[in-house]
Amino acid sequence: MQHPIIKVVSQFVTLLPEEEEFILSYFIKQHLKRNEILMQEGEMAQHIFFVAQGALQQFYVDDNGIEHTCNFIFENEFITDLESFSKKVAATTSIKALEPTICYSITCADLMELIEASPTTKEFLRILVENVAAESIRRTRAFQSASPEKSFLELLEKRPDIFQRVPQRYIAQYLGIAPESLSRIKKRLLVQAKS
Repeated sequence: MQHPIIKVVSQFVTLLPEEEEFILSYFIKQHLKRNEILMQEGEMAQHIFFVAQGALQQFYVDDNGIEHTCNFIFENEFITDLESFSKKVAATTSIKALEPTICYSITCADLMELIEASPTTKEFLRILVENVAAESIRRTRAFQSASPEKSFLELLEKRPDIFQRVPQRYIAQYLGIAPESLSRIKKRLLVQAKS
């Protein structure tokens, strides 16, 4: 069976069999418990993580001590604090496991070595960063212009199992609304669906 990292990379670039083993040799497998912190705000992001199984939450705490969720990461997705990782500055976000999670990590130094040795990996990374940037812009535009209901429906369409896997308070944070507002939206849409 193909390794999940290779499966994802192969969706964007063509890998030779020998490249597959070479790429995987740079990744280290990690097991996380629920609520375990993978990366802490204020530290420098030293790793990129790939989720093989489980769910992660990326969040930050504002000056008033209020937590804000900025991303959820599920199976077959990569995550890091991109600005911290690429610019070698303190991370502005933390990443924690929302459920028991298996992920693979690669250090910045190992990634640079891998990129030097594998043009295919370099091309994949370029595509990955472009996709992350495009998704970030799309999400910002959507949240600035869309109603909370529309944002909720879009999230539900993109991540149908999210309400089974993620606590409602984090979903509300992600949508930028109060948990009570999210409950009202869910009830209203449920009533509309039944009628």
